Amino acid sequence: MRNVKTLYRTLGLAVASALLAACATNGTATIPGTTQANLNSNTLQFAVGTATIGQDNTVGVNFVATLRQPNGLSGVLADTPTLTGPGGFVVPANAAGAYSGAGPNVDAGTAHMSGSVQVPLNNAGLTNSTFGTFTGVFSYGFGPFNSDQSITSGAYYPGNPNNSGGNGFTYSLYDGTGMVPMAVGGFDPTQPVPFLSADPMDYLVGPPAVPFFNDGTFPTNFAGYPTGFTPVEIAPIAGTYTLSVNVPAQNASPITYSKTATLTSTTPLPAMAAPTFTSDGAGGGNGTVTVPAGVTETMVYIVDANNGLYYAVGPIAGTGAQAYTLPDHLGRCSTPGTNCENGANAGNTITAGDTYFVSAVGYDYPAFEAGPPGNKQQNPAIVGANGQADITMSPVATGTY
Repeated sequence: MRNVKTLYRTLGLAVASALLAACATNGTATIPGTTQANLNSNTLQFAVGTATIGQDNTVGVNFVATLRQPNGLSGVLADTPTLTGPGGFVVPANAAGAYSGAGPNVDAGTAHMSGSVQVPLNNAGLTNSTFGTFTGVFSYGFGPFNSDQSITSGAYYPGNPNNSGGNGFTYSLYDGTGMVPMAVGGFDPTQPVPFLSADPMDYLVGPPAVPFFNDGTFPTNFAGYPTGFTPVEIAPIAGTYTLSVNVPAQNASPITYSKTATLTSTTPLPAMAAPTFTSDGAGGGNGTVTVPAGVTETMVYIVDANNGLYYAVGPIAGTGAQAYTLPDHLGRCSTPGTNCENGANAGNTITAGDTYFVSAVGYDYPAFEAGPPGNKQQNPAIVGANGQADITMSPVATGTY
């Protein structure tokens, strides 16, 4: 069973403060004042849509959420979400939870998927739920980034998720037999892949779609930005879905944000074939993705599994056959901060001999435009013209560079 750390420090607070160390003034130790952000100024957004999942040819439900401050940054450091569906939406009776060996998932057989309140290191009171204690709602989607009392891990982010080893738990997918964890932010090729027909993908947004960050100016483990979508392999049911997000703040009044979203149409986007990819022999390559009708923008996601490097090309507009290019030198720099991106010190995007994965996701809403680092809006658009957030996910193409 995974260890879960007690959350003694304030949760869900965006803090702009001086250091909390004592400062000597005329021989007297003082503690500088602190300023705590107003939790009531945060805004939760929630959208629902269909999810066409190409890896095993199923149709599920896609969820998109944002929880942001007025400046567009994440509204909290940790929270506990509960997502409830309409009548007929049922979490499978044999659904696995976030904690192996911690008893049955409390959500199994119900209409909701929930998170667990953080508990002491001895796991006293631990509840086995779908999202567990690690997963919360942040600036763009669900992720295993809940803050805790850890003094060794620092902040959690894609590439450094809050987990106890292996792949980072983000959300669950129903594969016909139960809920199984899906990874984010750091695929480890030495670990067994715990989901969907050995689908190895972590869906993260990296360069060239976003500014280059493999130059040593970002944390070493930073892998990319969240895509914002969370598909669940439960058949879509028309009706109202509710997302409640509780912030158990310790030196302020706890607060619960709540939003509803309506799935009006259960007609999914058409299936999308896996993109092609051809190496150019210099670190990058070229390919084609065939975009089905109904998709308004497409992103192609590429992973160098051996180096743990994540790339994204897009957004690609239009339907039918669309060409894309992955530049040659977006890898880590040999001399950080100096002539890095496509320069003399730049690493190859994909290293010769490495295993790579390529997949595409088509959206009928402005998914890329709503996400970081470019979007600083508190309430970005997360639905399309039909009021939903529908996606179609291609199968994953695998190769050796």
